[in-house]
Amino acid sequence: MHSPRTDKIKEFVNDLESFGQIKSVYSCFSFAASDDFLKHDIRVKPGLDGLGALGDAGWYTIQAILLVNNFKLPKTVTALSGSVLNDAGIVLSCGALFDWEDGVNATIYCSFLANLTMEITAIGTKGSLRVHDFVIPYMETEAVFTTSGGGCVSEHKVMTELSQEACMVMEFARLVGEIKNRGAKPDGFWMRFSRNTQLLVDAVKESIDNNLEPVFLSGR
Repeated sequence: MHSPRTDKIKEFVNDLESFGQIKSVYSCFSFAASDDFLKHDIRVKPGLDGLGALGDAGWYTIQAILLVNNFKLPKTVTALSGSVLNDAGIVLSCGALFDWEDGVNATIYCSFLANLTMEITAIGTKGSLRVHDFVIPYMETEAVFTTSGGGCVSEHKVMTELSQEACMVMEFARLVGEIKNRGAKPDGFWMRFSRNTQLLVDAVKESIDNNLEPVFLSGR
């Protein structure tokens, strides 16, 4: 999210000539956690981080579908069958479907039980986007994504001198500096983005807990 690649991805999916209108998005973040992780990590403990894979890996997948959908909230959220919970009721693996008013849909998959995968696939009426390492770029100094459209496939490399973690710290320092040194008001973007991401995380968990019933977000 804090890599310079993110801005280039936003440019592409908002380009009506190259990408067109968005139709569908798929996002996955999974990794095969060790036995020790599955027994002792705070992310599998109900009194510590009770949302498990959904609150960890799922957070990134939901941010991805919001990013590609211009940060618009869906109408409904429905957990998919096949969720895996541990003995304490913590989600170790799950999937979900998100539906928007205009017919756009997205699916996510997040898991502590599957091979390392960090995928985004976004499909528009004129083009498509694919990212194979959206959570942590494989290279610190470059981040890659692929676009296609009109029968052509293009690979895009975004070069950077800093890792995305360093970029995140710099952005945080900039935001604090604007408030402290210039009397600016807090930037509302990150607050809204974080709040909406958590809203969707909670909706997936609610659907899991209620036998996969859809959760309607109107008024939330």
